[in-house]
Parts: sequence; C-alpha cells; structure tokens
Amino acid sequence: MAKTPTIQALLEEWIAAFNSHDLDRHMALYTEDATLFGSVDELQIGRNAIRDYFGGRPPSMRVQTYPMPHTREISRDIAVTAGHVVFADGDNPSPYRMTWVLARQDGNWKITQHHGSPQFGF
Repeated sequence: MAKTPTIQALLEEWIAAFNSHDLDRHMALYTEDATLFGSVDELQIGRNAIRDYFGGRPPSMRVQTYPMPHTREISRDIAVTAGHVVFADGDNPSPYRMTWVLARQDGNWKITQHHGSPQFGF
C-alpha cells in the first residue's frame, strides 16, 4: 500500500491508481466503510461497492487534470476537499466537481466520503 502522509500525496496516488486501473491500489485509498456518490443514482457504500463502480469504467477513461483542490483541515485527523477534475475518455473531456471527506488512519490520509458530479456549463 502506498503511503499517503499528506493530502497532496493522497491526491497524486489517487490519480495514479485511477489512471492505472489498478483497483487494489485504488481501493487502498478508501476507508473500509467509505461512501461514494458518483455519476450514477445509487450511493455506493463500502469498498466492495466502490470497487464495482470504478471497475465499470471504460479502459480508456483517465484523469486528464486534477489540480490540488481547496483543502480545509477540520481537526488533526479529519479534512475536506473541494475542487475540479477533468476526466477524459480518449479526446472527450468530462469535467467534474469533486469533494472528499478524509480521515487520517495510522498516519495516512484516506477517503471516507467521495462525491463527484458532472460540471455543466463549462
């Protein structure tokens, strides 16, 4: 498992894991009981559901850009982020708004709640 002692390290590892389509690597960045509200109507609860969600992506889907989001530490071990990511399937960009709630566990930041929604009017 990758070490994510900073939120920047978590973001970089999330992008690398997403782009590699390595689901084990990707799921290691989420808490066991994490939730994801992505681009489908159903709330994904737990790593297995989140794995199934990300496992359904086309092989050509990748993160095109994901600059460091606005980050606010709520406490020593809890933080929230809000920012924009652009996914791309080939040459077709798909901009999203992205928020995470993060928890530090054993010195590493992990995603405990993840929300992504398409950005319209770009």
